[in-house]
Amino acid sequence: MRPDVLVGPSEWVVEQFGDKVAAELWTRVPEALSTAIDREVNAHPAPTQTTERVFANPRWPLPYEELVLFMGTLPGVEIISAPKSVYQLVVINGHVLVPWCYGQSARVSMRDAVVNRSFGRLTRELLRRFGPPWRRSQAEAPLPLDTVDEREVSKICAAIAKIDPKPEVVIAGYAGAPNVGLLRACLGEVKSTDNGSLNWSHLDDLPLPPPIIPRPRRLHFP
Repeated sequence: MRPDVLVGPSEWVVEQFGDKVAAELWTRVPEALSTAIDREVNAHPAPTQTTERVFANPRWPLPYEELVLFMGTLPGVEIISAPKSVYQLVVINGHVLVPWCYGQSARVSMRDAVVNRSFGRLTRELLRRFGPPWRRSQAEAPLPLDTVDEREVSKICAAIAKIDPKPEVVIAGYAGAPNVGLLRACLGEVKSTDNGSLNWSHLDDLPLPPPIIPRPRRLHFP
């Protein structure tokens, strides 16, 4: 474990999510993201570049699925989903957890990743509706037209809009690569700067789950 990563939950995580779930959240988020990467690599062996594109695709369903599976039993959790949608989101004590693959290197922290540059339609819409006020940069490329994604995002955001009080958006960011798995995992919240752009207001690096060591095979002698 890197020396800058706390063993237990930070004060910010306890404050945002409550002491009843903070410790579980601290370890379950990276476990969920690690499991999503392992599932994809084992179920769909493919060239490295192909798998990296899958990880970076905001519509890749496995991070959403695993966050629901790992968080769904915690107290105070609500699962938001829509029929026939790849999106399903975890709401914990008034906070929506949204997965985001920000890179493929352990050397880069999410703190150094450019906010909003690779956000998908869902994350952008959640921040627009429930995040701080911000202006889209003129240099930001518009998202490609995708009527299916637009419809699914609209449905999931409409379901979240029914939550009272209005939830806050927390990014469950991660870096991962097909040949090594999960490299970094973070929880972060964005803020609006004076010029209307987005930046990180708080960010925590999470401890990575221990590597899985294969059990030795038992030898059978005649």
